[in-house]
Amino acid sequence: MHFRPSLGAAALCAIVAASPARAQLASSPPSVESGAGWSFVVNPYIWLPRISQTLQATGPQGGTVSTTVEAGFTDYLTLVNFAAMVGGVARYDRFSVMTDLVYINDSLTSSTIHLSSVNPGSGPIDIPRSVQVGTGTRMAMTVWSLAGGYTLLQGDWGNLDALAGLRMVTFSSTTNYQLDTDVQAPDHTLALSRGGTLNIDKAYFDAIGGVTGRINIPNSKFYLPFYFDAGTGGLQFTWQVYGGVARSVTNWADLSAGYRHLAFENNPVTGVHHMSLSGFILGANIHF
Repeated sequence: MHFRPSLGAAALCAIVAASPARAQLASSPPSVESGAGWSFVVNPYIWLPRISQTLQATGPQGGTVSTTVEAGFTDYLTLVNFAAMVGGVARYDRFSVMTDLVYINDSLTSSTIHLSSVNPGSGPIDIPRSVQVGTGTRMAMTVWSLAGGYTLLQGDWGNLDALAGLRMVTFSSTTNYQLDTDVQAPDHTLALSRGGTLNIDKAYFDAIGGVTGRINIPNSKFYLPFYFDAGTGGLQFTWQVYGGVARSVTNWADLSAGYRHLAFENNPVTGVHHMSLSGFILGANIHF
């Protein structure tokens, strides 16, 4: 199966750089001052993570088919059809509300995706890559987070906030595959035909809790932002971590660089079994 190439990495960078993302992921909220009233932060950034996924779909002959995806930075030149990220933080005194929306739509080919095994019910059967003539997948993923925060500690050294909220993940994919032979089960019945289509359409909701904040570097305009959350619910386990370095360049803007890892683990009959996005972030934090 062949898909039209995407607009490429330049278009993706333009889309992402123009979109604000959840501020505490690429920086932390400004130092808290009692009675300071409302403040807001938006954080346009560029994040091109390495994507690793293991998915399970219902096979044409029944049972389940596992698919493995591995896509790195250079793959974005041809994989991504559209990507958008938007978010922000609203703060009042020690209280805050933060949100983050990530959407990725891409087209995957045999270089980044392959059928790894089929399980007709009697146990998994490996599918060698050498028998896969072609595999093409159109995939869309949305990750939305909403959390409330409260500043537990703050001072000249920085601040530490506790947070609690939810994360929603929706995932859909259509995979057309072609093998050079049928896959037979141990009892010589048909486990997977040599050609067919696999579909996944799932939505998951998880409760999350964590911490975020910053550590100021004395006698400088630099500080170290950090973020961590973990949760469970529709997925057995989800977690996220960010660490970086930032510098205040004006009284309304900071520049930051860091590394973000977002992961989902599950043990489903069908749907997402494992998914992780890991990569460097460059951002500008705008306060108003």
